[in-house]
Amino acid sequence: MKIKLINTYVIIAISLFFISCATTSNSSSSGVYVGEDTGEIGIVNNWKNPDFKGGKTTKITAEGFASADGRGEADAIERSIESAKRNAVEQAVGSIVQGSTLVENNKLISSKIYDNTTGYISEYKVINIAKSGSVWYSKIEATVGVDMLQDNLQAMGILMDRKNMPLIVTLVVDETGNLSESFNTELEKNMSEKGFKFVSASSLKNAMRKENISYEDTSSSSDSIKKIANATGAQIVILGKAGASFFTSIKGTAMKSYRSDVAITAINISDYSTIARATHQAGGVGGSDKDAHSIALVKSADYISDDFVNQIVQKWQSEVQNGTEYTIYVNGLDFNDSIGFEEALKKNIGNLKSVYNRGVSGSSSKYVVTYIGSSRDLAVDINSKAGNMGYQIIISSFDDKTITLKANKR
Repeated sequence: MKIKLINTYVIIAISLFFISCATTSNSSSSGVYVGEDTGEIGIVNNWKNPDFKGGKTTKITAEGFASADGRGEADAIERSIESAKRNAVEQAVGSIVQGSTLVENNKLISSKIYDNTTGYISEYKVINIAKSGSVWYSKIEATVGVDMLQDNLQAMGILMDRKNMPLIVTLVVDETGNLSESFNTELEKNMSEKGFKFVSASSLKNAMRKENISYEDTSSSSDSIKKIANATGAQIVILGKAGASFFTSIKGTAMKSYRSDVAITAINISDYSTIARATHQAGGVGGSDKDAHSIALVKSADYISDDFVNQIVQKWQSEVQNGTEYTIYVNGLDFNDSIGFEEALKKNIGNLKSVYNRGVSGSSSKYVVTYIGSSRDLAVDINSKAGNMGYQIIISSFDDKTITLKANKR
């Protein structure tokens, strides 16, 4: 008796009568089925993963190969599909992480991600199955979990490493103008689990005491934030308000209800550019005003965390793949030399996507460039290629977004 194949309308049937005696029906996660009596092989289409954890996905078409051996034709087909699934996940990872990073972290990514490809695939369908000689070929369309991959890449520190592991300081205040401790603590805990690094509470307090800065100062003064950044080593600040107010008493009980009101922004300290924004309101119920107040803020922090992380990662992912905008300040060049320096950058510095001369004032020039890599990488490139460019170059300083140097025509 033959097994009735599921979804016959999309089944790719392969009639291979290669077993002379009856076999036992069997199936696998790849959807390869072998008939009991005839050994007929079929592929069950539209496989769905019941254990998939959800989140954003992307559809990828991938191919896989496997050689037939003593384990049988069905096993070879299954392995070719598994190969296609792995290749689909590899493509998804490649869209998130730059090629050089993949090479540097190949062993780690293989053990943590590629060896468990099924977990990242929510569903797939077989587009084609074919055999050439002893090799089976499969082609599938797989739906791969991008959020899951990003979470694991973040946990492994790979995305953060490409951004030189930026340190974050949290300066979100409550309705009284003081640090919103319940919100900040929960937000930092959730983001730390994704690989982000934060300035410790003690380091922040010491820096603010040393610089004589209040939390209210940070909401209105970029100079105060930069002083804190210099004292703590932070490159990113999370600013905003996370307060909660009384909403109602729970009738017939001593319970109180508070409603949070949160609006926060992540900012790159070096140029004050926005990386992520989020707002949220949530209700919190507790046995006291303090408990209800805290619970409402914690709920908002829990809700905001994933979206906030996704915004930051998407921003960094785009910069890693497409380049980051940096400003280069050059001293020592007249107008003609500044034009020549612009052309020398274009011709000699690899990974430069664009170069724009933003003006000359006396012997000072300003260039805005888009470069794939960190500001440190760019500074090293410029310094090492100075001879080829035809200039004597001395790098004076660099930070996350700017490089300052002195250049003289050789």
